[in-house]
Amino acid sequence: MLLGIAISCYGVLLVPVSLLGGIWIAAGGLALLCAGLVATAWVGDRLALSPVTQRRLSIGCTALAVVLLGSFVAINGATFESGVIESAS
Repeated sequence: MLLGIAISCYGVLLVPVSLLGGIWIAAGGLALLCAGLVATAWVGDRLALSPVTQRRLSIGCTALAVVLLGSFVAINGATFESGVIESAS
């Protein structure tokens, strides 16, 4: 859960630089936060979830976070332009 909070806060900090990138990273962090919350006994008791359902929801939220963060890295890596300086002769 702490990792999810940290990633979400980092995404919020990125919003002034890149709105879409910041929201994308914050969404990945929120998915990790949800994965951690669903796995707790308090949420399981509160929502009357069986341990199997809790595990499936936690794995699903983790998979969503991995897809969001992985696609962010892949898309930004593909659009990254190297700083080639061309001199005018």
